[in-house]
Amino acid sequence: MKNKEKKLLAIAFIYPPMARAGVHRSVRFVRFLKELGWQISVLTPDEKYYPPQTPVDHGLNNKIPEGIVVSRTAVFQGMYKLFNLKVKMGNEANGQVKDERDKEKIAPISHDELTSLAEKIKPQKPVTKKSKKQALKDFIFDLFTLPDKEVFWLPYALFRGWRLHRHNAFNIIYSTAPPFTDHLVALFLKKLSGKPWIADFRDPWARAPMKKQELSGTFRGRAIHFFERKFVQHADKIILNTDWAHTEFMQFYKGKAAAKFVVINNGFDPEDFENLTFSEMTGVPAKLRITHTGALYRMRDPGAFFQALSEVIDEGVINKDEIEVNFVGIIARELYNSFSNLAHLEDVVKVYPPVSHEEALRFQAQADVLLALQPGTNLSIPGKIFEYIALRKYIFAVTIPGATADLVKNYHLGSVVDPQDFNALKQELVNLVQKWRQNQLSVHLNGAYDKFNGRNQSRELHDLLTELLERR
Repeated sequence: MKNKEKKLLAIAFIYPPMARAGVHRSVRFVRFLKELGWQISVLTPDEKYYPPQTPVDHGLNNKIPEGIVVSRTAVFQGMYKLFNLKVKMGNEANGQVKDERDKEKIAPISHDELTSLAEKIKPQKPVTKKSKKQALKDFIFDLFTLPDKEVFWLPYALFRGWRLHRHNAFNIIYSTAPPFTDHLVALFLKKLSGKPWIADFRDPWARAPMKKQELSGTFRGRAIHFFERKFVQHADKIILNTDWAHTEFMQFYKGKAAAKFVVINNGFDPEDFENLTFSEMTGVPAKLRITHTGALYRMRDPGAFFQALSEVIDEGVINKDEIEVNFVGIIARELYNSFSNLAHLEDVVKVYPPVSHEEALRFQAQADVLLALQPGTNLSIPGKIFEYIALRKYIFAVTIPGATADLVKNYHLGSVVDPQDFNALKQELVNLVQKWRQNQLSVHLNGAYDKFNGRNQSRELHDLLTELLERR
């Protein structure tokens, strides 16, 4: 296929400098597809129109290679004001990430600050039957925010996407979600242009385990099922990023639709790690350092982890002077209480505000054990785990049986504990300290580095795109 025929429109609401989850997958695909000869236009909103409290990391712009056309558009702002929409993350602990140049200013949040934040959170009122007025408000809100709150980008994205096609016709469309408005934009552009479309589901949606109770029996839940069916019906291929998610979609969508589903795993950008200048420790460091980077929200509550850590220290099994636990990144408001009750662990647990991606990698590189919390879903794998793999670090996964547990076990990357097994959580903390004392926390990866190398996964996407074009 000639290079001039390989013209891709990538629709990605989450794209640099936006630093929300999923940005790294989009950036990797775009970068490495360009290396494989694709001419790429990226459709994304302009930074000044980002939703309230959106984390921003301008260092990510350095990952966008020359020659990529990034078309940034407006987003209709009126509905944000009308519904007072805000990202459901802690307003005080969110916002701009610290740039690499500001690393000397990065300091842990004090226990007093965490306690103050927790005290500002109003206790939730007992769930009662909604009044008719409130039910009507909720219905109107749901009606105007489908498929999600980013739907206000739709008219601008459609206009700009069609104009891009008129000026320099693309011959295939790729969209990545969440937000699932990206797929809605792609669906309309497919209808207008007649071009093939690949929809990338980075997360489960209509049947997402973390949202099952929230959506069950609701208007929004039914509407999301409708939209997902439409996306599956009209997309030429559906990408899922774990075998567990693939199995779930295959079981739900039977018949001809099942042939559309393919798996392209998540991964890491090898260039982030090929020229590491991070200082490396030799021998056994002064403390066992356990680090978690990234957002904590919904069911990713470290409360049980803190309780287990507190008990093994109080019981004298491990000494608090030989362990340090770092949490780096956004904390959802509903989880502040878990961090506000740590006065007795103030010298052990340190909480840092959001930092740049490069600085997050520094925290990871300087750790002995990297922590992953994935208690609420068996279908997904946190993106940070693939960076943990690239750094060849021991992974401590607190997760239910599923995709994350399988990854760690199958590639012998560390240890897995079910979050409901409190005694096992305590015992594994003891095991980690004992292994650290004996300098036995190394891992061998067993092929995981090559398997989850972003270049290899981009080639998988390249092959899929090429296959669709050759059919035409």
